[in-house]
Amino acid sequence: MLILLNKLAIRNVKRSIKDYVIYLITVTLAFSFLFALNLISNAKEVLELSDIMENFKFVMIVVNIIFVFIICFLINYTSKFMFQKRSKEFGTYLILGIKKNQITNLFTLENFLLGIFSIILSFPLGYFISILLSFAMMNIFELPTLININMTIQSVFLTILSFSLIYFFVLFFLRKRMKKLKIYDLLYFEKQNEKTKIPPTMRHYGFLCSLILGVAAFLLFDAQFKNVGQEPSMAIILISLFFIILSIYGVTVTLSDFLVKMILKKKKRKYKKDYLFITRTFSSKIKTMSFTMGTLTVLITLTLIALNVSSLMKGMFEYQIKRRAPYEMIISKTDMDFSEHLNKIKENYTITDQFIYQDYQDTNNNIKMKIQKEELQGWKKFDEIIKLSDINTLLSLQQKETMHINNNEFSILCSKEMEKELKKQEIQQITLTNGITLQQKEIKSDGYFQNLSFGLGYIIIVPDETIKDLPSNNSHLILNTKEKTTEEFAKELLLLSNPDFCEKNDYGYEICYSLANLVVRGQEIANNKGMLTICSFVCFYIAFIFISVVGTILAIQSLSDSTKYKYRYTVLKKLGVKKEAIQKTILKQLSLFFLFPIIYPFLVSFFSLYSMNRIFQISLETNTIYISYFMMNFVLFLIIYFIYFLTTYFGYKKNIEE
Repeated sequence: MLILLNKLAIRNVKRSIKDYVIYLITVTLAFSFLFALNLISNAKEVLELSDIMENFKFVMIVVNIIFVFIICFLINYTSKFMFQKRSKEFGTYLILGIKKNQITNLFTLENFLLGIFSIILSFPLGYFISILLSFAMMNIFELPTLININMTIQSVFLTILSFSLIYFFVLFFLRKRMKKLKIYDLLYFEKQNEKTKIPPTMRHYGFLCSLILGVAAFLLFDAQFKNVGQEPSMAIILISLFFIILSIYGVTVTLSDFLVKMILKKKKRKYKKDYLFITRTFSSKIKTMSFTMGTLTVLITLTLIALNVSSLMKGMFEYQIKRRAPYEMIISKTDMDFSEHLNKIKENYTITDQFIYQDYQDTNNNIKMKIQKEELQGWKKFDEIIKLSDINTLLSLQQKETMHINNNEFSILCSKEMEKELKKQEIQQITLTNGITLQQKEIKSDGYFQNLSFGLGYIIIVPDETIKDLPSNNSHLILNTKEKTTEEFAKELLLLSNPDFCEKNDYGYEICYSLANLVVRGQEIANNKGMLTICSFVCFYIAFIFISVVGTILAIQSLSDSTKYKYRYTVLKKLGVKKEAIQKTILKQLSLFFLFPIIYPFLVSFFSLYSMNRIFQISLETNTIYISYFMMNFVLFLIIYFIYFLTTYFGYKKNIEE
């Protein structure tokens, strides 16, 4: 009997590979990505790309733990679905006298063999994916050669451990579920659907109430991102997200009855073309898997949000480099002696541009005392001033348009977050410490960089002749080099800045400070690209897994329907409906089924990005660039989603025509 059951299990595995090819592809890809990221996160060359990449390994461990739970959900759902489809077969085995324990062992062995097949394929595929990820890192960090990724025992062990834990829990609960079922349950298990406790009379109003709840939740979320500098309340954000998710489930559960009532209300529309057939089929399907469809809709929402956050981070890091390090090197000191730094730099680099300038103090605080927001006031106790000729040289080095002011005028160059505040104050004129009065010409942020007025967020531009008798503040050395600077050189250069004073903190440790301020573009790029790599990998990793889960479940459900509802299309053929018309009906039916869980996430993700952009826009290139980010991410999502749709459509059509 044992040999017979083993042969039966192997035969069923072969049949399952054909019937559930989408499931196997998804699970194989999931384990492949898991293995690839284990290889990447344990690669010595990757961790040495930047100091901040030391956090990459820890982040990927956390993400992989979350990923294990997601794969558990996917495999558990699919195993349950496969069991539901074959429940009559197992019921027949019981009638024939095969023991329930033997049937449980049979199905457990089948699932385990499918898992072994997936994990074996995942190792070579995962290694190939790690090479592709290495190419991506080479592009991000602008490396001359490909990062060497080696197959390590640790990565293989972690992947096998994850596989073992996943299948242990999945098969444990599967066996527990099967042992509780009786012959009657097995024979009619396929006809069981998800049960909802909402009475039919309440569903008609439930859809509108769920939409209203969603709108109210979004308004609550949006209120947390009204003003720049306002710190959002995480408690309120979490509450609003909870109500948005509740709204998604509410819409999904109640839509079927609402849809039937609205679309089929008029007889002209009801009996037009194939409206009645498609609406009834779609409504019954949504009604039988409403909770599952709600979960898929939530996953799509999280997918789009993850992609949007990844793009926002990328835009922020790119803009931050321009704002923080527009030149290869910026060195600021209280004196003008940069000889030691220049000698060190000339030993390693070819200097193409060199410029030294000073800024000056205005203790009248004409601008500082006008700033009302405490978070924008800065820590310096005076306004900083720079000559027009100096700022124009700095702008020219950035290839920016130079500024022009008359002898009795001044302008303000400031950060984007400061620009709105200063324009609101309508500062018409200022009187400097030396008694000269100037009229405002303009306030602009284009060309401003952080170290131009470190500790303030703005600097006053005045005619050269008006700085007479103003005390000097700091001296600054601006350098551009033929070669690109590196993070390693920044550490060497920092050693030249000896501490100016030291003090002990509350815990007794001595902390030393240097009045020299050093910015090396290579170091800023390395740190930013390290953070970009971590954020991008995490967000795209989550997005891919969620898309795979959604696509797999929708495909399996649809392909199951193709065999379950085959008689419906047979009836249509007997009624004289042509083959082309039936194929169009299938296309419409599947399009509606795949389109439904996208609509709500599209709206939620766009409006959430619109709200967050109020805060992020001060760190982005333009105020509207988030729209291009959203469209790019949505198109990327649709491409992957469309692949699942096409695979499902051709499989569905093939099953109907056989």
